[in-house]
Amino acid sequence: MNPRKAHTFVRALVVLFSAVFFAFVVWRIILWREINNQFAQIQGAGLPVSGAELNTWRHPVPDRENGALVITQAFALLKSFPNRHDRGLPIEARDFGRTNVWPPDLQVRIIDYLRANGPAIAKTKEALEYSQFRYPVDFSYGPTTPMPHLTSLGQMGQILALQTVLDAEDDRSPKWTEDVELLLKLARTLDTEPTFISFLVRAGIVQKAVKVTQRNLTVATPSAEACLKLQNAFARAGETNLLPVALIGERALSIPVFRMSSTEAQTISETDDGDGASEATKPQRLSGKAAPLMWLSGFMERDLHFCLGTMDKSIAAASLPMPESMMSTNLLSDRSETAGKKLYILSSMLLPSLTRATVNEASMKASISLAVTSLAIERFRLDAGRLPHTLGDLVPNYLAAVPLDPFDGAKIRYRRLAKGYVIYSVGEDGKDEGGREPPGRKKLSDKSSYDITFIVEK
Repeated sequence: MNPRKAHTFVRALVVLFSAVFFAFVVWRIILWREINNQFAQIQGAGLPVSGAELNTWRHPVPDRENGALVITQAFALLKSFPNRHDRGLPIEARDFGRTNVWPPDLQVRIIDYLRANGPAIAKTKEALEYSQFRYPVDFSYGPTTPMPHLTSLGQMGQILALQTVLDAEDDRSPKWTEDVELLLKLARTLDTEPTFISFLVRAGIVQKAVKVTQRNLTVATPSAEACLKLQNAFARAGETNLLPVALIGERALSIPVFRMSSTEAQTISETDDGDGASEATKPQRLSGKAAPLMWLSGFMERDLHFCLGTMDKSIAAASLPMPESMMSTNLLSDRSETAGKKLYILSSMLLPSLTRATVNEASMKASISLAVTSLAIERFRLDAGRLPHTLGDLVPNYLAAVPLDPFDGAKIRYRRLAKGYVIYSVGEDGKDEGGREPPGRKKLSDKSSYDITFIVEK
């Protein structure tokens, strides 16, 4: 090659490399500043940016006032059926559908199961007399934080649900309504838990309370006083929007993952590969200090920047009243798809699990509104000797106002049946199907549209 051309070529390469390097440095500085601004905004709002900070962000509860410490004693007393799934509970006993009938032999087994768990139930009732709860969880372990109390809470919720069904079938009113109140109190012990899994467990317990109330109202009508107490208990369960707190906690737990050292990444990788220990039994504390070269490259930092921006918008959307807050569902879905396309590796793993968060919250709130309205209807029926013609008949003596459907903002629907009534929400798809009840176990191949229903046939 001609020396002059070779020299020109080399100079061009140097210029090109310098331009690329300069562009990279500028991009990296801008990214660094933007992430620092994101952290400043989070911390300026008094919110945590790590699991360790999440520990101190939570409201402290003195041990002598902490009902969670008492309820963990109850968990140690839980008994299971031998050689059965789901902590020993027969699968048939987990169906609280309003038309499901337990055969006599299963009822006997359930009675034995409840009798064996009598000490655990008694200790749980003692714990639920407390007004403050903070479970002993160390969130400095980040996403690998052990939370064994959630499994036990789920089992205790199942036990209380079984108890209330049996009490209703024995026509023990208001005993069964008091059992449902205990279920709702059990759910409220998670009100300050700042994780999405705790949010889901709480929602699951509340949904159990709604299902057994629907089932029991057909079997045994409580007094007007018992209905009012339970109506107020459900209303309290729906007062607080816990989703923003759960998302704040998830953000704090996830941030250190984006800045793992090489050793931390290798340790987690070995755990995930299955070396005889699970994340629950072998938690990994993350320092939040990335490997220098990885940090300089900006590859994971751009991922962190994307995730922080997404979580900030999602928390803001989740804080809005429904149905406006439903926009976070589309936001998370769109951002999850973008994360996959643009190689935001950790974001594409973390965000999809949160995409249905608002739908879960809306479904729970819709179910609570249906239960509240149904109990108001039963109070009206006891006083008037008939069903109301419309839900407006319940206002203001039995309801302050007809609840709104969290999915479309309209008033929840009511329709009288040949025997009884149905109250319903249009549900996630927004289609009014006239109170069409979903099947007990919907098949994956079933693409039909259903409403969220509460049906009392009597």
